[in-house]
Order: sequence, then structure tokens, then C-alpha cells
Amino acid sequence: MKLRNYLPSGALSLGLVCYYLRRLLYAMYADETGLLKTGTALEWGVYALTALSLLLFAAAARKPMDLTPNPAGAAVGQLIGGLGLGWTALRYPGEMPGMLGNLWRILGIASALCLIWSAWCTWRKKNTSFLLPLVPCLFWLVHMVDNYQGWSGQPQMQSYLFALLATMFMALFTYYIAAESVALGKPRRKVFSALSAGFLCLAAILGPEKTQPLWLSCAIWAVTSLYAPAVKNPKKTE
Repeated sequence: MKLRNYLPSGALSLGLVCYYLRRLLYAMYADETGLLKTGTALEWGVYALTALSLLLFAAAARKPMDLTPNPAGAAVGQLIGGLGLGWTALRYPGEMPGMLGNLWRILGIASALCLIWSAWCTWRKKNTSFLLPLVPCLFWLVHMVDNYQGWSGQPQMQSYLFALLATMFMALFTYYIAAESVALGKPRRKVFSALSAGFLCLAAILGPEKTQPLWLSCAIWAVTSLYAPAVKNPKKTE
């Protein structure tokens, strides 16, 4: 079996390694206020692992993955992603007060419902409307805006870097999933964004308790999406 077939599980494994290294970093080099001692070998190791992993995913995406379709596995991944999104949105409010925070929660619940329905369609090998994956894409864009003030107020980039990168790649991943259903997909970019999102979501788990189930569930959703059956005869937009 080709090594490329192990990339989805490899992305998760590398993400867990990055999470573990970040946990060691904060355990060994954070002061009483939570600020890191910068420039340590372990910190540079985290950055090097991230850069090498993204380069690996980019190189792997240059050729078709040729994974054996597994509708059941892809459906379970979508279901897990939907449950993680729904649980987070129902349990916690948005970071920003007022309309933006409410929009974050509404889109989170809507995204969960869309993913649960998508899981049912994937299980039955049926095509879905491009609106179903488009709603989670909108959620991730709002998630980025909703968290911007909190992230920008942090004294060190390391504290929010992986959450920011995970959000960006989840937005890209859901965008390419939606584009795929209207014959505008970019298979190579979809593979790269899915593998990168899986890696970065796991690395971002070392963060607020609020987002830990969200990152874990979305990491599983992203990599298992590569096992979804190819879209048949997608309808083009007019």
C-alpha cells in the first residue's frame, strides 16, 4: 500500500505530536503569568514541525490521493464535526457581545444541523446542496472575526497562533468542499486544506476549554472528508 494512503492518519498523528510539544513548552518555559520564554529550542521545534508538516501536505496534494472511498467513515467524521460544532455553540456564547456573538452561535447551530444532514446523505451516497458546507464556511469566517479582539490583545502570538491558523484552514477547507459540489472545486487545494486543518486543529487544542471539543471534532471531520465518495454530476451555478 502506498505511503500516501496513510496521510490522513499521519496528519492527525503529527498534530498530536505538535500538541504534545506545545504542552511541554508551556509546562517548562511559562512563567507565573502564563508568558513564554521565547527563543527556546523547543519553541523553534514546534515551528519547524509545523512548517515541515505543511510542506509535506502541499507536496502530497500535488498528485491525486487515490484513497478508497469510505462513505461510512466520511459520514461518521461529518457527524462528529457537527456534534462538536453544535455542542460548542449551545454551551458557550460568542466572544463579542451583541449581534456578532449571537451570529456566531446561530451559525454554529446551523452548521451542526447541516453537517448532521450531510452525514446522512454521505452515508446514503447522495449529493448534497452546496449550501450545506457553505454554512460551516460562514461560521469559520465569523469565528475569526468574533475572536479577533481577544487574539489581538494577547501579549504573545504563540498563545493564539495555532487557533488562528486552524480557523483559517477550516474556512478554506469548507470553502473547497462547497465549491466541489458546484463543479468549481480544486481537488489539490481541498486535500492540502483538509490535511492542514486536521493537523492545526489538534495543535490548537492547547487553548481555552471552550474550543477544545470544537478543535478535536473538526480535526476528525477534516481528514475523514478525504474518504468521501466523489461528487457525481454536480450542478453548476447559473
